[in-house]
Amino acid sequence: MKVEHVFFDNAGSLNWKVPLSVTQRHILLLVVKGKVHYQINETIVSLGKGEGLFIPEGSWRSAETDPDEPQQMYSSHFRNLPSDYLTHFINEPYKVIKPQGFDYLKQRFSALNQVWIGKMPCYEMISEGILLEILGIVQSELVSGGIPSSKRNLASRVQQYIVQNYRSPLRLKELSEYVDRSPNYISNVFKEVTGRTPVEYMHEIRINTARELLMTTPMTIGEIAESLGYCDQTYFNYMYKKIVGQPPSHLLKGQKTV
Repeated sequence: MKVEHVFFDNAGSLNWKVPLSVTQRHILLLVVKGKVHYQINETIVSLGKGEGLFIPEGSWRSAETDPDEPQQMYSSHFRNLPSDYLTHFINEPYKVIKPQGFDYLKQRFSALNQVWIGKMPCYEMISEGILLEILGIVQSELVSGGIPSSKRNLASRVQQYIVQNYRSPLRLKELSEYVDRSPNYISNVFKEVTGRTPVEYMHEIRINTARELLMTTPMTIGEIAESLGYCDQTYFNYMYKKIVGQPPSHLLKGQKTV
């Protein structure tokens, strides 16, 4: 496998377009804001926030932003990946993806983009590893399409609850009352559908939010940790490194470290 390019497209201009051409590499993308419209061969595909798209190499494709909601999206271009790693993609002209674990995939795409731009030692190897993880997660979710819709709907409700309350301690009793199911049943179903527990998902959202706050605000690490419900900054640092792979200080340049 070889990663050729990683992009973060921020279509601030309504003139953002990709002219019609043949793709020389596989493309996997995730829209994180707004809308974008693709033409894949003869088909028009419109994507919104939380949706992704796989375009196999050799496809004709063009794209343009939505005039009312310009998109922000991550995309990766790659080649030389064995076909058995693309089992759920390769025999289709394209594949629209609607991931259950959008927040985590967004974080992994962000990490991939950061590694690619930074070009630190071994960045190509690290980029390939992150992209393989993303491809594995996406295809795992496609396989889980066989899970009954009742379970997937329950997992979706749990996700919504956590997204709305992730700054507060996650109490399974309250979550149980919210969805009218037992705590054990909730945990088991959520892990079956998403591959992780409700608590793990809560930490992923918190840490993804922490990354954005570190990059976009003057808040200190301590202030961010407290705002996200971590009373102990040491524990916050531990969870951040566990999920991101690096301590929160890696985004800073000597400031905001207290």
